[in-house]
Amino acid sequence: MLSGTEYGTMILWEGNLVKAHLVLDREKKTPLHTGGIEVILFEDDFFITAGTDGFIKWWPLKDIDDAEADEIAEIAIAPTKEVSIQTEDGEYAHIISMIKGNGIWLVSDAKGRLWKLNCHDFTAILVLEYHSGAITDLAVSDAFNMAITCSEDGMVKVWDYCRKKVFY
Repeated sequence: MLSGTEYGTMILWEGNLVKAHLVLDREKKTPLHTGGIEVILFEDDFFITAGTDGFIKWWPLKDIDDAEADEIAEIAIAPTKEVSIQTEDGEYAHIISMIKGNGIWLVSDAKGRLWKLNCHDFTAILVLEYHSGAITDLAVSDAFNMAITCSEDGMVKVWDYCRKKVFY
């Protein structure tokens, strides 16, 4: 069993016992991600992790399967590939979920964005920006295809709900 932590490390379990804490650097105890690991997926002999730092990283199954702690619980592993998702302004995504489609990953961002990540060249395109908190109020126009939403994130947005676009 493999689990992520809010500190950016992974814990490898054997039954109900911790087999190893997986880190980038054993001596410095450098975490695998800066911030929490929100997603762990398995595909083609690789574990894929994504987290609050906006990075997606691929870890070989063999490296994780071979991890054996001795008197020090931390075991260093290295990603074979890593990709970051960020806005044009350099703000990193806070990845909370990923779903693979036909040649793409759809990546949900806790900052209220949906990204499309190309599986071949790993370019990320912002598909939609929405609220990052629960919608607390809604008003719908009886004259236009418009709605106004308020959210816990403090945002007020005016939407064209037919075109699925934000006006303001």
